[in-house]
Amino acid sequence: MKSPAELVKKMALLQIGFIALVSEKVEEFIKELEEKGKLSEEEGKKLLEQLKKTLEKKKEEVAKEVERIIKEMNLITRDEFEELKKEIEEIKREIEELKALLKKGEDESP
Repeated sequence: MKSPAELVKKMALLQIGFIALVSEKVEEFIKELEEKGKLSEEEGKKLLEQLKKTLEKKKEEVAKEVERIIKEMNLITRDEFEELKKEIEEIKREIEELKALLKKGEDESP
């Protein structure tokens, strides 16, 4: 069974894939209109530029929504996980140092 985070990620990837597919189809349609003379090359470029801006904005919205959902689900991010991992390693090192000091103190006791 997939974790909720994996499902959210897959949904986001599906949305981004859909956005890319729509972009591709619209670009093809614009080129067709240009070839048929129903749209000037300049108008086609403007439409493509607007499309790219809109799609980039949609991708950012999807990313933000995924991040919001993950936070809402109280899941940690990879960065947060890595930070916790580093902290645990540091605590382990400190414990080993304390154990070594205690052992040294016991060995030196009469």
